[in-house]
Amino acid sequence: DVDPLARLGGDEFVVLLPRVRLPADAATVARKLLREIEQPFSVSGHDLYVGASIGIALYPADGSNADTLIKHADLAMYAVKDHGRNGFQFYRPEIDNGSARKLVLANGLHRALEGGELAVHYQPQVDSQTRRITGVEALVRWHHPSLGILNPGEFLPIAEETGLMVAIGEWVLQQACADMRNWRAHGMLDIRLAVNFSAVQVDQENFVELVLGTLRNSGLPPSVLEVEVTEDGIMKDMQAAAHKLSLLAQAGVRIAIDDFGTGYSSLSYLRSLPIHTIKIDRSFMQDVRGTGGDHSLITAIVNIAESLSLNSIAEGVETEAQLEFLRSHGCPEAQGFLFSRAVPACDI
Repeated sequence: DVDPLARLGGDEFVVLLPRVRLPADAATVARKLLREIEQPFSVSGHDLYVGASIGIALYPADGSNADTLIKHADLAMYAVKDHGRNGFQFYRPEIDNGSARKLVLANGLHRALEGGELAVHYQPQVDSQTRRITGVEALVRWHHPSLGILNPGEFLPIAEETGLMVAIGEWVLQQACADMRNWRAHGMLDIRLAVNFSAVQVDQENFVELVLGTLRNSGLPPSVLEVEVTEDGIMKDMQAAAHKLSLLAQAGVRIAIDDFGTGYSSLSYLRSLPIHTIKIDRSFMQDVRGTGGDHSLITAIVNIAESLSLNSIAEGVETEAQLEFLRSHGCPEAQGFLFSRAVPACDI
């Protein structure tokens, strides 16, 4: 009744405690909030359980104005997220710089999407025998005004947390299809386009129509697109994912399993899903020059793919020795720094 509650945006809320005099009082409120939020919410006959990460900043020790207090409470909240979530944390000046950087990225993502700071780069996929480019993988980059070029591994997890993953993924697909249309207009007709999709994107009701609609609007045949999903992503709702991927495959879109061997690795799904390509995770390539067990794992994955009439692509190929190993063991395609880093569309 006396503590104003405001929604900042997305899933972030602020509670103002004007009558709190001691840190312990703020902690008491935080515990009460957590207890209330932990109670199940009944939605359409289902009990849903959620948690909360709470950051606390105190006036005047942690800031003399609203902007500073909210910023410091936000930093404390990210510290909670980094250490398991579903708890509370008081702001401390020594909170690591990682949380501060994370906050900067979270606050800048909206601007990045709307202000043209995002770009799509492309890494070639090549025939392991001839080195001819067979396809390209679209990889988003963020040209941050102060931090430079950021790779997706740093900001896409934050995009998922802030609810921007779907919008960013849709933009990447549209941009990549536009670039592919341009390449095909210049006679490059035998190159496929691989685009990554997160579990959040696949889970959207309009996922199939988004993909096929973007292809139609771009004037591209479905066969040029390869949808890349991870094992972990499709296993979260196997039945729904299988249905959507099957619809795409029936339309002519290719399906690839990314980071194969790092997730559930239940081989039964390889027969139940409309998969065309298995991508061997880069972590398996790192010890190819040594005597570790990854040699046999790569060979096994290639053999599994071949026995199921699937294509296989090894990621993270950086040396001639690694490429020669793949050649000798029948892996048909590869990608990695040995051939090229991901580069802008004008350079690919």
